[in-house]
Amino acid sequence: MRIFNIDKTIELSQVDLEKGYLVEDKLVIAHHKEIKGKTVEKIVNELLASGEICYRRFDGNWYKQIRSFPSGGTEEERIFLIEPQAAYDEYEDIQVYVPYTEEELKKFADEKRHAELKAELEKIKEDIEQETFGIVRSDFAEKKARAAEIVNELRVLEGKEPREVRECEAFV
Repeated sequence: MRIFNIDKTIELSQVDLEKGYLVEDKLVIAHHKEIKGKTVEKIVNELLASGEICYRRFDGNWYKQIRSFPSGGTEEERIFLIEPQAAYDEYEDIQVYVPYTEEELKKFADEKRHAELKAELEKIKEDIEQETFGIVRSDFAEKKARAAEIVNELRVLEGKEPREVRECEAFV
């Protein structure tokens, strides 16, 4: 399926789905005009009035003479009824690439960063719990300091004020 820009004026060969999304749409590829119906009799009368040679054969159908040959033979074409048909448009199914707004991109980046920080904080909490239960870690102070940084960054992402962070002393 072809992909176009939002105005449907340029076909795109590649899109970045991290910076936009696709929407199903249609593109007009042809407009067909209305066809007024005509009976066979009306067509025959018009052809006869213009000087064409038309006749009804034994099979009951009307024929128009296309050309005649020196040998006396003729080439003929059967005359058919013209069915009326309303005007219509022919469409092609396409997709349209809609870029995200700057606000949406910032929101997505904040959500991603929020999830990353939550995962890192969870890991640090596990390490701190292990220290609390007697599993000695040499980087305990660094883990606590990093946890405080993450909590403050999360608070800022959530629109809250960061907390004051005090230096912690490492357990000896």
